[in-house]
Amino acid sequence: MEKNVTPNMQKPSFFKTFLYVFFIFMLLNLIFGKKKDELPTINPISLTKKVEIKRNLIPFETESLKGNFNSVGLRVDDIILKKYKETLAKDSPNVELLKYVKDEKEDNEKSSYVEFGLLPAGENENFLPTNMTEWKVKSKSTNKVVLEWTNSQNVKFTRELSFDENYMLTVNDVVENNSNTDIEFFPYARVVKSHDTYAPISSSHTGFVGYLNGTLEEYRYQKISSSRLNEFNSKDGWLGFGSDYFMSILVPDENNQTFTARTLELGDTSIPTTKTSRYKQYQADYVRDVVSVAPKSKTSVISRAYIGAKEPSVIAKYAKEFSIPKFDLVIDYGYFYILSKPFSQILKWFYDFTGNFGIAIILFTILIRALLFPVAQKSFKSMEKMKKMQPEMKRIQTMYAGNKQMMNMQLAMLYKKHGINPLSGCLPMLVQIPVFFALYKSLVISIEMRQAPFIWWIKDLSAPDPTSIFNLFGLLPFTPYSWLPHLGILPILMGLTMYIQQKMQPMVSTDATQAKMMKFLPLIFVVMFGGLPSGLVLYWTVNNILSIIQQKFIK
Repeated sequence: MEKNVTPNMQKPSFFKTFLYVFFIFMLLNLIFGKKKDELPTINPISLTKKVEIKRNLIPFETESLKGNFNSVGLRVDDIILKKYKETLAKDSPNVELLKYVKDEKEDNEKSSYVEFGLLPAGENENFLPTNMTEWKVKSKSTNKVVLEWTNSQNVKFTRELSFDENYMLTVNDVVENNSNTDIEFFPYARVVKSHDTYAPISSSHTGFVGYLNGTLEEYRYQKISSSRLNEFNSKDGWLGFGSDYFMSILVPDENNQTFTARTLELGDTSIPTTKTSRYKQYQADYVRDVVSVAPKSKTSVISRAYIGAKEPSVIAKYAKEFSIPKFDLVIDYGYFYILSKPFSQILKWFYDFTGNFGIAIILFTILIRALLFPVAQKSFKSMEKMKKMQPEMKRIQTMYAGNKQMMNMQLAMLYKKHGINPLSGCLPMLVQIPVFFALYKSLVISIEMRQAPFIWWIKDLSAPDPTSIFNLFGLLPFTPYSWLPHLGILPILMGLTMYIQQKMQPMVSTDATQAKMMKFLPLIFVVMFGGLPSGLVLYWTVNNILSIIQQKFIK
């Protein structure tokens, strides 16, 4: 006799449902979606990498920058930061953000520069200044130069380039139409960045960054190379290239004029080489709406560029002064932005008070411990109860060694009877995780932390501990291999404090293998933290010491 089997209803497939919804969405978007506005017909920005430009340099210097303007062409390609050195060495050169390189062959570094110009609208391309135009110097001062050039149609172009006391370059192009016909052009600007493809990958964003059409856009150099061209339309915003601590950012005029922005890699076709170049050039640019100048009239086009260090106070000042939207996002605070930004401000405040970032980190750690004191106190009291219950717990583990289910049941009843939460010891660690990652971001992106010393051997809190156990912390005259883990003095001290803290806590796990693995946790953390910034290791070490003190005096 056959069994009467009632078939079950087949459950709908999530994957199939997703595909159906996705297909319908794409179909509706194709039919009713907003079409992209057609762009005006313009001549594209030149992508030529290497142009032999005659150089007639005009030196400038401010409180923060020094370099040269060039009265030939439209580029600014020589800017040095006066406040920042490349390394800690005494003879280290200053950071050079924009640099002209005449000979770009094979592995030689390539030029970095910003360029401001006017693209012709229509077929008449001869009345606008170009990279080869030789301007007449009308006036100059320590931080400003005014240039003039008049074309064959009696149209006069006046260009004023000036830096303020910080990092903002303002370019004011005045076009005076003395001809008998209308002239039209598209204002444009671009920043070209030379990037070392052999450079290690940074923990913070390095590459293109822009706030365009209300969205933060970030592309690492590798992504730009793979995607070839990324294009955006926007009414306001900013764009350019940034690293951990420095940036070259274009800021279109704040009058909400629409513009088209791009980022792309410049090809190597114009420079014959026998092998792949170590350095590549990347470009970020924008083109604004067409500008018309009637006969016997003139107009002015203002463009700006931030060329300097990522100093939060300066960035905030410019954001307010020039109405630059979300300009603080140029600093990569990461996913924990809501914590990283205030942490950076608190550390800066402690530094202004003490004059030492190491002490500032210690005070910051004390502040965090004070805020988390109730959580830690409750956890430590629960662990102290567990420590007193250790004999009873061992008795249950011995009695039910062959029946783990019964053993866990008896232990759960014991915890409930005495009001113990075996997971309470993990709570302070869980709370510390977002604090840890936010502080990590604050340390690696804060320009104030760059090359900031603490005491003795720690000369840079943003870098790993320079000492190593493999050469007895510098006593042996050789440098350990780079592939060996960073096991410096500070990470080892952190491991010791972690070991002491672990010995003070009761062992909750009933698994012998897991208990043995937990004993190796301090060593694992030493290896993990060895390559992290010294400031972060200092924070964790001081946090462990404060935990030991608090736990020691729990009654």
